[in-house]
Amino acid sequence: MSEELKEKLKSPVITTPILVAFVLAAMQLSKYALRSLDSETNIFVAVGIVQLATLALPCMAYYLLKGRRLEQPMMIVPKGSTHIIFIIFSALLFVSGMLLIKFFYFVNGGEVASLVNFYRDFSGTTEGASEIEIIISLIVIPAFCEEFFFRGIVFSEYRKFGTANAVIISSLCFAMLHFSIENMAIYLFTGLLLGFVTAVTRSIIPSIVLHLLSNTLSIYASDAFLRVTVVKNGAFFIGFVLVVLTGISLLLVLSRVESIFYSYSEHPPIEALPPKSSKNFAKVFLSPAFLLLLTAFVCVILLK
Repeated sequence: MSEELKEKLKSPVITTPILVAFVLAAMQLSKYALRSLDSETNIFVAVGIVQLATLALPCMAYYLLKGRRLEQPMMIVPKGSTHIIFIIFSALLFVSGMLLIKFFYFVNGGEVASLVNFYRDFSGTTEGASEIEIIISLIVIPAFCEEFFFRGIVFSEYRKFGTANAVIISSLCFAMLHFSIENMAIYLFTGLLLGFVTAVTRSIIPSIVLHLLSNTLSIYASDAFLRVTVVKNGAFFIGFVLVVLTGISLLLVLSRVESIFYSYSEHPPIEALPPKSSKNFAKVFLSPAFLLLLTAFVCVILLK
């Protein structure tokens, strides 16, 4: 095998979709493993172990197989306090946007994505579980594992093909992990915003914080908030308020991004600008490995 062919086979457009496919397959198999557990087994401990095994271990294995060298450095180092205002505005956009999407699901009678509902299929009930078990297994572990995988590995591997491409494809892979066409809008919005925040701050730490916030709201607040407020104040009023809040939050985020990139122009954080995403669009999204991954995902959804 020639050296040129070996380098092509090591390209992220081949290796990363294979990694994602492996994780998707492992997540699907984990469902059968969870359903086969003894009724006395602590489902929350099992769920935590499953997430570590299906997300954290493949991250480490992939990193080692790549010779401890990703295409672009994994952005795990905090960048100081210079982006705190941007992160706060992003959190406002995240909460208001998520509530707005869930609002449309709610008023149209759709089933809203929920971590608790997903794992109730295996545990039968969450009653009797301690708060620390719920927090660790449904909030903390998913936030850290998924961000290290999607924003740490997938995003970093695709950054050499353009930042926009990296944000979009990491978001698509993130959405596919949840195996839900009905709730695809929620997961795509989450993935796009987390990828965008990672690209702007050049660190996955803010995306972990926002992911922790998302999981917390999903379990403890957002669904109950919508049920109470819509019934009490009416769907039209709540929808109007959420649209306004989302719009204002978006404007605040964009204004802060403009300021951040202006500061980057004066003090560049990198030596060279990333390549244009448009030039690499076909290489990323029409690669045989990614198309096979997409086909496999669609087949799994159709067979559910």
